[in-house]
Order: sequence, then C-alpha cells, then structure tokens
Amino acid sequence: MASRWPIEDAELDELDLDLRNVRILDAGSLDQSAIASYMVEAEDVLDLARDILRDGYLDNELPVVVDENARRVVLEGNRRVTALKAIRNPALLGASAARVERLLSRYPEAETPAAIRVMVAPSRDAARQLLARLHTGRPKKSWLREQQAIFYHAQLSPTVGLDELRTLYPGETANIASFIRMGEMREVIRGLRYEDRDLEAFVKTSQLKMTSFEYAYERPGIQEALGLEFGKDGRLKSKRLSKAQARGLIYLLERFKDGTLNTRSAGLKAKGIAHDQLVEQLRQVVNGKAGSPSGSSQRGSGVPPAAGPPGSGAPGNGSQTGGGSGAAAGSTSGQAGGAGGAASSRNPNRGDTRSRLDMEGFEYKGTSAGMRRRFEELSRIEVRDFPNAAYDLLRTILECAIKDHFAAKGQRLTGKMLNACLQELTRAYQGDQRMTSLINAVNRKGAMPADQYSGTSLALNSGNHEPDSFAGNREVHEAWERIKPILVEIVGK
Repeated sequence: MASRWPIEDAELDELDLDLRNVRILDAGSLDQSAIASYMVEAEDVLDLARDILRDGYLDNELPVVVDENARRVVLEGNRRVTALKAIRNPALLGASAARVERLLSRYPEAETPAAIRVMVAPSRDAARQLLARLHTGRPKKSWLREQQAIFYHAQLSPTVGLDELRTLYPGETANIASFIRMGEMREVIRGLRYEDRDLEAFVKTSQLKMTSFEYAYERPGIQEALGLEFGKDGRLKSKRLSKAQARGLIYLLERFKDGTLNTRSAGLKAKGIAHDQLVEQLRQVVNGKAGSPSGSSQRGSGVPPAAGPPGSGAPGNGSQTGGGSGAAAGSTSGQAGGAGGAASSRNPNRGDTRSRLDMEGFEYKGTSAGMRRRFEELSRIEVRDFPNAAYDLLRTILECAIKDHFAAKGQRLTGKMLNACLQELTRAYQGDQRMTSLINAVNRKGAMPADQYSGTSLALNSGNHEPDSFAGNREVHEAWERIKPILVEIVGK
C-alpha cells in the first residue's frame, strides 16, 4: 500500500526526471535537459517556478520516486521537481534559462529547498497502480503529435538544428521537420497580440488543436498568401510579422474558433475551387480589403511585441492585450463559395452579459466588517464597465474569505497568499468530495479550455500581479460561478 511506503528527504541533485515518462522514443536517446526543456512549454513549468518563488514550496503532494541504478527516479511529480531543479540551476532549461533568471531577479528573497520530502516506492511495478489512479485510472498515453512538436522545437538552439536532432533521434528522422514547423507556428501565434480575449484564450489553451491548424499553414497557397516561408530545416525564415501577415493569421484563427474552418473543410483540401477561393479571400484580408469573419471592430493588429519566446515575462496563459490598428471590420458571410461564414451571435440572455454578478443564493454570514464591505462592493460593481476591478476584487475576496473561515475556527493564516490559503482549504476539506472537486477546479494548473481557466488561482494571480493581464466581462462571470459555491460553504452558512 502506498500509505505505508517510507517518506524520506532527498537532495534535488539526487533526483532524476523519469526518462520512461516519455513514450516517443527509446529512453536511452533522451537526457534530463531535453525532458526539462519540453516541460517548459508543455507543462507550464515556468508558471509553477514563479508560484514557488512567490508563495514558497508546499509539499502536501509528495513526489513518488524509485531507486534505480544508485539514483532516485521521479515517477510522479516530474513537473514540480523540474521547477525546483530549474530554480536551483537555470542552465538545465537551456534556451529558457534566461526566463528563469528573470524570475529569480523578481523574487530575490525567495527561499527554495535544496532537498524535499519524497515517497519511496519499492519498485516501478508496485507504483503502477498508484500512478494509474492519479492519472484517471489509465496507463499514461503516448505523447500527442503537438506534444512531440513542443518537445523537438524546445531543443532548437544556435548549435542544435534539424541535423543534430535527426542524429539524436534517428527513429523520428522523417517527422522532425514537420514537428519543427508546428513548433514554429505555435510560437508565432502565441506571440501575437489579441484584443479579443476569447480568441486569445482559444489560441493559448488546448481549444485550438495544432494538428487541425496544421491543415491550413502547411498548404503552399496559404503560406504564399500569408508571406510565410519555411526552410528545409522546418524553421520559419522570418518570425517578424508585418501587420498584414498578422491580420491574415488572426483571420484564420478566428475561422477555426468560429468553426467555419476545420479539417473537413473543402477550403483546406490541397486542390479545388473552394481552396482557391479561401486563398483568394485570405489574400484580400492580408491586403486589408476584407474583414474578420465575425465583423468585430475589436480585433487587434496581431503584431507581436519584440521578438522573444512566447510568454516570456508573462504568466498563466500569456495574456497580452495590445494596440495597433484593428483588422478591417465587416462580415465575410457568404463569400468565397463555402470558404466564408459568419460567427453566431451571442445570446443576449446569457449570464455573462449582465452588468452585475448573480448574488442569488449567497449571503455573507461571517462577522468581519471588512469582508461584509467587500461583498457589498462586489454586489454593486458594474462588471461591464469595470471588469478587471471586479476580477481583482474576486481574488481578494477568495483569499480573505478563506482566512476569515479559518480565523473563526481559531486558526490564523496571517501573511499567507492565495495559493497557500487554498492548500490549507484543500487539507481541511479532503474528506468532502464535493468541496474537493470545487477547490481542485480553482487550483487547476497547466493547459485547459478557456472556460475552465477563469477563476483559477493561476488566472486570478495573473490578473492581480501581471501588467499585461486584463480580465473581461465574460471572465468575471465565469470566475464568480466557479468561486461562489466555495464561498457559500465557508462564509455563507
């Protein structure tokens, strides 16, 4: 039984990331740095590193390790261990080392452990049942195509290119160039500026499948219309986009978001009238002669900021609102002979169109005058006019409500930040399945659909701490729906 496995202290230098955790290749062809570099992009390791530096390392969930070849291999908890190792030795992340250095400079007083507690499994076989339970009851799956693209693209550097990767991974020689192209396009579209927050969330979460978007950018006609040129090594010859190029990319991304383009669309077939019409429509958009499919005047120029890795210096989903001239307005519905199509309009009765939050079913029952005033402000704030102020207040209320709840029980959480408060709440309600589910939804990390991101601690902290992160009306309502039942339980009874 896992509950009887010994818990011991282990130096970070004694812990190895699990090579067998990666199912693309033979384990012998990988190294620790390659896995760590992959996890930077695929598993939000830098976001976790930032949380650890800001809030401290919490060991309520212990990594599971096994002793192999005089080393301790991490079977569960590779993400946490990678983040801790990167904090101690940024060079482990190769090209992303500078991003860790910037985080360290922001939190110079942070204390991070050189050793952590781990649970020691007697063998891999003994740990399999635990790992399967932790990962939805199924054996870990092979990496998806997009995950493989992230893995290979993350290893590119001035000294590592296509030839070097083919030498390192001979079993994937035929596919690596296409993986690099996908990695290049993923970096480009995540580096665009978006004024449409819904579109930004669609692109920067798992809602947009790069394996679907690949059907567009791999077509020579679409590449030509966008002015994109790939080298034989899979790299883009230039990632500095003009406003026109960015406008064209945003047009395509809007089409995928609206569902008027997908892998079955005739316009994305290699040949045919529909494809020719789509390419011509795209040229018109790039040249400023046609507008976005939804006819919005709020679309951003899409021109990225100064060149650099996407998300560098920005947390969470890498939110970047930006200026620049918007794409021309107007509907393309009915144009391009099946290549066009307008987005459906939003239902005016949806909750996220209300000017105020729905407070029905909640009443503050605590004794704190400060908390009572906060809830009064929250109930009166005009969310449509002041969405980010409301979002910021939601974060404050959630953190302070948890502190209020524990103070009533004689336990003070003075000085603790939101993440630490949530961890205390998790422990207090670990026997309550409903509350555990609600808290886990707020605690969720990593890639996720946009409607699951709002109201997470990651999103709330981003809105509070990061200059470029700005919440919209819809995000506030979604966050309130996620947080409200927790507040009802801890300060509403």
